[in-house]
Amino acid sequence: MQLTHEIKTSLKREYNLYSSAMAFYKKAVKEFEQKYHLTTPSFLKKFESGRMGDEADFFDWYAFAKLLAEWQETRAAIQTAIR
Repeated sequence: MQLTHEIKTSLKREYNLYSSAMAFYKKAVKEFEQKYHLTTPSFLKKFESGRMGDEADFFDWYAFAKLLAEWQETRAAIQTAIR
């Protein structure tokens, strides 16, 4: 499928927006990792099994990690489309 110039321009703009959002989420996740001395995969495993407690930070960390993963997937799809 051939993309028009306008569609490619829009997708490139979306790609840049996703990159900016991902930078925010990566920074937030890294701060939680440092604060709690856990990697995000370890945290997710413990949180999802109910072993982390109900602190607001943990819900934020969980949400940021999940959003980051979704945004990475979508950004990769956009990148593939605009190549």
